[in-house]
Amino acid sequence: MPSLNEFQLDALREVGNVGAGNAATALSQLTGQRIDLSVSKVCVLPTDAIAEFLGGSDSSVASVCLPVYGDVTGVVLVFFPLDQINELTRMLLPASPIASGPEGLSDIEKSALRELGSILTGAYLGALFRFIHIQILHGLPELVMDMAQAILDSVLVELEEKEDLAIVIESQLMAPGAKMTSKFLLLPEAGSLDRLFKAFANTLGLPGNG
Repeated sequence: MPSLNEFQLDALREVGNVGAGNAATALSQLTGQRIDLSVSKVCVLPTDAIAEFLGGSDSSVASVCLPVYGDVTGVVLVFFPLDQINELTRMLLPASPIASGPEGLSDIEKSALRELGSILTGAYLGALFRFIHIQILHGLPELVMDMAQAILDSVLVELEEKEDLAIVIESQLMAPGAKMTSKFLLLPEAGSLDRLFKAFANTLGLPGNG
C-alpha cells in the first residue's frame, strides 16, 4: 500500500496552506466580507476510519461531492457539520434571512454551499497541480445531507476500483462572529495514489515512498 513519508506530508501541508489562502481570497470576494481559512490537520486516512473522523457513522453532515479527473481520478468530498449549516450559510450569505434548519435551506443557500465546496476543491487541487505538476480537474458539485456513513457508502460503491486511503485536509473557516470546520477528502481510484506519491517524490527529489 502506498504511503506518504514525512517529507511528502510536510509538502502536502504546505499545499493545504497555499490552497486555503487562495480559497480565503475567493470567498472574501464572493461574500463581501473577510473570510479566513486555517489548516488544522493534513493526513492520509484509511477509508474505514473516515466516518469516525467525521464524528461517527451516524453523525449528520452536509457534503459537497465532486468527481475528479486527470492524472488523478476519484471523488472529492467536502464535509460540514449539519447542525451548524445555518451558521455556514449566514457566513456565505450575510444579507439573507436565516433558514429554520437544514430542511429549510433555500435554493440560493444550497447553491452557495455547492459553490463553497467547489471553491475549496479548486483551491486545493490547484495548489497541488502547481506544486507537483500533475493535471487534476473537478466536475460539478452535488450537495448531500445525510449520515456520514451513508454518504461514504454511496460514494465508495460508485468507485469501481478504489484505494483504501484518503487524503484529508481539515480547515477552520472564520468570518466576523462565526467559525466553522470543513473537512476535505480526496478519495482516489486505484492507481491514482501511486501516481500522486511518485509525483511528490519526484518534486522533492526523493528516491521513493519510504
